[in-house]
Amino acid sequence: MSNKPLSVAISAVIKDNNILLIKRNRGDYPNFWALPGGKIEQNEHVSDAAVREILEESGLQTQFRNHLGFVSEHLVENNEIQKHFLLHICELEPQTMAFQQQEEGELRWFNLDNIKHHKDKIIPSDSLMIEKIIKNRESNYFNCVIEKVNDKHILRKFD
Repeated sequence: MSNKPLSVAISAVIKDNNILLIKRNRGDYPNFWALPGGKIEQNEHVSDAAVREILEESGLQTQFRNHLGFVSEHLVENNEIQKHFLLHICELEPQTMAFQQQEEGELRWFNLDNIKHHKDKIIPSDSLMIEKIIKNRESNYFNCVIEKVNDKHILRKFD
């Protein structure tokens, strides 16, 4: 495991009941759809990181609206924590829905009412963040454990 947790700004970019997701090309969850986001840089506010990451990954100009929640996520492999992510879920409003594809992965708008039909293609924790934090506003804090077994990611905890 790395020495310290990785702080990440996760962006819920929502417009007209649609949410922007990215199909990751690389990283810990390749070929899964995910909420876009990235590492919070030193001396950077969470809100600024969320806006910067969306601009880098989609070309979208956005405005920070709200900090929706926080997820402490462990990625486990062979019964050991490999990574610990501190995920800040931020709601952003885009000025337009016209994004530009970047090298990070394919971008697509998903209708929030139908997103459950794509659940098996979305990172398990991201699927629950969309459902519980973004759509239902159930809670603003969750502990999460995802176990990687071969090429599968199994959600072990989200509460």
